Amino acid sequence: MAALVLSIAGGAAGALFGPVGAIAGRIAGALVGNVIDRNLWTPSRSLEGPRLSALDVMSSSEGAPIPRVYGRARISGQVIWATQLEEVVSQREEGGGKGGLGGGTSTTTYSYFANFAVGLCEGEIGGVARIWADGKLLDLSNIAFRVYRGDEMQDTDPLIAAKQAESGAPAYRGLAYVVFERLALENFGNRIPQLSFEVLRPVGKLERMVRAVTLIPGTTEFGYETASVTRTLGLGQSAPENRHVFDASSDVIAALDQLQAACPNLERVAIVVAWFGDDLRAGECRIRPCVDSAIKMTSGASWSVAGMTRAGADVVSQVEGRPAFGGTPSDESVRHLIAELKARGLKVTLYPFVMMDIPTDNAKPDPWSGAASQPAYPWRGRITCDPAPGQGGSPQGTPAAATQVDDFFAHGGDSGWNYRRMILHYAELAQAAGGVDAFIVGSELRALTRVRSGSGVYPAVDRLVTLAGDVKATLGGSTLVTYAADWTGYGCDGVAPDASEVRFPLDPLWACAAIDAVGIDYYAALSDWRDEADHLDTAVADSIYDTSYLAANLRGGEAYDWYYADDAARAAQARSPITDGLGKPWLYRAKDIWAWWANAHYERTGGAELASPTAWTPQSKPIWLTELGCPAVDKGTNQPSTFPDPKSSESRLPHFSNGARDDLVQRRMLEAVLGAFDPAFGASDAFNPHSTEYDGRMIDASAVHLWTWDARPFPVFPAALDQWSDGANWQTGHWLTGRLGGAPLDALVTAMLDDSGVTIGDASRLRGTLDGYVVDRPMSPRAMIEPLAQVFAFDAAPVGDALRFLQRAGGVVAEFNEDDLVEPERGARAVLTRAQETELPREVSIGFTDGFRDYRRSAASSRRLVGGSNRTLQADYAIVTDDAAAARRAEILLQDLWAGRERAEFALGIDRLALTPGDVIAVEVSGRRRLFEIDDIAETEQRTIKARSIDPDVFAMSARTLPRMTAALPPAAAQVAAIALDLPCLDASEPPVLTRLAVFADPWPGSVTVWQTSDGESFTRLTTAVAPAIVGETLDDLPAGPVSRWDRAHAPRVRLLGGALSSASELRVLGGANAFAVRHESGAWEVLQFASAELVGEKTYLLSRLLRGQAGSEPAMASPLPAGSRVVLIDTHLVPVASGVDALERTLQLRLVGSSLGRDDPSALDLTVTPSAVALKPLAPVHPRATRAAGGVRLSWIRRTRHDGDGWGAEVPLGEDSEAYVLAVIDGPSVRRTLHVSSPEAFYTNADELADFGAAQSVLHIRVAQLSATVGRGFATEATFTL
Repeated sequence: MAALVLSIAGGAAGALFGPVGAIAGRIAGALVGNVIDRNLWTPSRSLEGPRLSALDVMSSSEGAPIPRVYGRARISGQVIWATQLEEVVSQREEGGGKGGLGGGTSTTTYSYFANFAVGLCEGEIGGVARIWADGKLLDLSNIAFRVYRGDEMQDTDPLIAAKQAESGAPAYRGLAYVVFERLALENFGNRIPQLSFEVLRPVGKLERMVRAVTLIPGTTEFGYETASVTRTLGLGQSAPENRHVFDASSDVIAALDQLQAACPNLERVAIVVAWFGDDLRAGECRIRPCVDSAIKMTSGASWSVAGMTRAGADVVSQVEGRPAFGGTPSDESVRHLIAELKARGLKVTLYPFVMMDIPTDNAKPDPWSGAASQPAYPWRGRITCDPAPGQGGSPQGTPAAATQVDDFFAHGGDSGWNYRRMILHYAELAQAAGGVDAFIVGSELRALTRVRSGSGVYPAVDRLVTLAGDVKATLGGSTLVTYAADWTGYGCDGVAPDASEVRFPLDPLWACAAIDAVGIDYYAALSDWRDEADHLDTAVADSIYDTSYLAANLRGGEAYDWYYADDAARAAQARSPITDGLGKPWLYRAKDIWAWWANAHYERTGGAELASPTAWTPQSKPIWLTELGCPAVDKGTNQPSTFPDPKSSESRLPHFSNGARDDLVQRRMLEAVLGAFDPAFGASDAFNPHSTEYDGRMIDASAVHLWTWDARPFPVFPAALDQWSDGANWQTGHWLTGRLGGAPLDALVTAMLDDSGVTIGDASRLRGTLDGYVVDRPMSPRAMIEPLAQVFAFDAAPVGDALRFLQRAGGVVAEFNEDDLVEPERGARAVLTRAQETELPREVSIGFTDGFRDYRRSAASSRRLVGGSNRTLQADYAIVTDDAAAARRAEILLQDLWAGRERAEFALGIDRLALTPGDVIAVEVSGRRRLFEIDDIAETEQRTIKARSIDPDVFAMSARTLPRMTAALPPAAAQVAAIALDLPCLDASEPPVLTRLAVFADPWPGSVTVWQTSDGESFTRLTTAVAPAIVGETLDDLPAGPVSRWDRAHAPRVRLLGGALSSASELRVLGGANAFAVRHESGAWEVLQFASAELVGEKTYLLSRLLRGQAGSEPAMASPLPAGSRVVLIDTHLVPVASGVDALERTLQLRLVGSSLGRDDPSALDLTVTPSAVALKPLAPVHPRATRAAGGVRLSWIRRTRHDGDGWGAEVPLGEDSEAYVLAVIDGPSVRRTLHVSSPEAFYTNADELADFGAAQSVLHIRVAQLSATVGRGFATEATFTL
């Protein structure tokens, strides 16, 4: 007994879309066997699909449902195991007293750590990428955690096993989960935070097919470095250079994690490394490494390539004030990346690459046109002789051409910047790195390898043969060596326009012993699709997404069967067959690699073949597709070699493309090519034949390198446009980053059916892509699939005993006029009804999860600007996509509802059994042809059809451009800056502080721990800087000023590195506010105060109303204090590191590092400090006086104190063990007499004066200082008296 399935009652869908809900919310009904009904759909008619909420929280509930993830999604989990929190108690003695700068306080600190496991979803997943804690991205660089992907063979976690040895430890097989070990809870309020996880579960066919990829960008100074590198912007100021993620130590590590999570069968990675060419004229072109900035300073690694450092390197050109490219990857980073790939079990191909850095404003003659300047940023394949072949005066065919080619390969010899030096440098680098599996000696030098120095003589090919031999000798026989030819340049060269001379320029290279495989960068057109409904290719395929159609065009179509003579012919689809006149049309079929590989190659002169073939032996070597790619753009398969890059003269769209983003066409082309050549996915012997010369097939399926994966991980690339100017090109470019690992609609539906044990569904004809989908609880397949059918407009129809899922608005399957309709007993043959505008929505809103914005819930809407309806239809879906894609779906839904407002009911004869629900038919009623989609068929003596009107163009709507994206970036793991300050005694604390540190970093790492060591191995925590010091520099010279009174004459500008200043009243300043330490050229610090701070620029202040030489620091004052002098605000942010006499002159070895980081972190700063006696020295006496009296000169002064000297009501404390002074009578550079006294006065007798000078002096110069029992002479005061 057949059962009706896949049909939604009007009420079920109407809850979503009202009276017309049965149109937008139904999957077309179908009569299928009960076997389908039992296995696929539950009997219930009330369905609720998956839900994905922004408010999901991590919990620990017995019996909670386990979700399923498809593609990429962010989910919370269930805590499935945990131990008691671990409490760690630590005590530390800290300074106290005024300003927190002295000692005496004992602090007890309680720290808590958690061990726990979080169950995520059903396995097996590809991996976990980002993790959020309490809604913020969690920096995983110093967190111990392990991810279990949920396979059926996973082992028990060792921590769980150790903690539960007696009770038994589960392995949680089939469940993906994460174990955290000793997670520090300090930053989460000493509780386990709310965690959510970015889960990657690839479901697409392409992901399983990928075995090799290229890795770019080849222009990235440290993008391939596996450890973190930071860019130093100034003292303590830094920015990330190669770590813009929270989930890995560097960008490339995160990118490789994503790649392996998305592509489980990956075997090989080709590392692209670029030097830069500067001219299309081979004889003038220099190939050299470049940097993107001449003044960049980095921490963690330094740039060096081929022995050149940044100081000697050329800088790439700029576009709109930004570098046109990144710099050449540093050699060290390439070595580290090779080691990392090997450690991951991947084979490594090293791929040296030439990028043409020719800016728009160049003044270099164009060899191709004779113009005064060359095209901007062209393809390397255009490098040629000057003038180019075919141009007047060209050296083509003469020895002069060889001279120009030689200059390209070897200008300047081994020390010159040339192509040969680049290739040999990377061969030596690969050998030093322990070898690589494959090495590419160059790529796509198409025009250069067609330059001839005589008949049949191609000097560039000869140089490549020599170069390949040198590389082979360096790397040895275990390394495969090849050259990557352009797909149009690996074969023959039609030298003469009339085809009377035909050569095979690269055959000497392919045949030479050093070359182990034929390399081809394969970007052949696999379609000739147009928007017009009647273009020629519609005769063989319904859609450009048909992989069978695309695969057939590997051995058919353009560049195989036919070609277009010119643009006019292409527009008119006037196709010319490919012939050669001698029965070998494969010579001119660029796509016919089969015939090229399997046949001997006979060159031709004078229209006749030569007697002997070239050196190529048929079937002698495998073919590597060193690049295979397709842009993610509308009709990308029409011309896969095109790419978007506004700065480049090569940038263009594929033929007949509207420029809209299309991820699916990229996916389908790659699936078609990989499926045709890889036996693991159905490749036949006809498409990939076995060789009779070696044990293998024509195409090495393991070496089909997809172009391309980026070392900058998704979504920070492409979102961080401020970091990388090429991010905008990602939308329609060749990047697989951010696309692989998603959930193409056909694979998503298939995976859900497979997970439900349903094997009778066929979803291969579905089109559409999304980033992810979450099924949050157990439900029937129907409940899972139905929301997708609503959003992506597909139906299901029975085909035999199976169920086929089809996109709506397919091609018209039948044409009818009124005579074809069964005439009823009464009434019209066709009944047409039209819904009122008030029944239709004016706006449709779709709720979705935005994968580009940390998986936040969002909504996309479409609204009609005219019409009488005011209804708004809203629906939430558990799909993960982006704003542009969701907006397109909302627009399609709205337009489809309006296009389907007409309904038709009529009857057909029983001979029309081929029609099924979902079919699109054309019906002519009352002289007007209308398109209808069949909703329902009632079987009686006739077939009663219920249908709705449909407009197929609605479903072909292009996606909008993504709005500007943003990305959360981690702070740079910067090396902190620290300035040691030996200041005068600032308070009465005991013991007195000798040395303080001003610790500064931007970004600030939260707190900085100061460790002390005596041997560099064992460390003791000395203190912690909890906030950054305010540090800056003077912008103006500051002359010496008055002491002990306001300086209102000078107003220097100060620029801060961070923080802010504020004004204070003069009374507060006199009370100690707004104190700065300024370092003079002597290294001594003067304490300065200010009352007024006026912001006059970015972080720049004008300081006025100054007090100079405060706290007894006037001896440090020099005139002038030069611009650029360091300034430090004196506050509690300064941390004392040495106090008391015992620390005096004892060198301290310190290490400063962010408190959340390990002591051996690369950002740690090692500092050596030797405390001086500045804080222990008595201050210089003041108000010296001298009067001549009977018997001599009476001298006096007023002493000062280092402690509590601000009181007015009593004598200030002595501050020393005893009162003592030393006074020197000075005569120029000589000291005539020294007097030691125990009170602030002395008597210089006439007798001493006579002995010292021989006569009474009218002018007397003295120097007096107070003595300390600990450090001796203090700061001195000098004075000159007229007697």
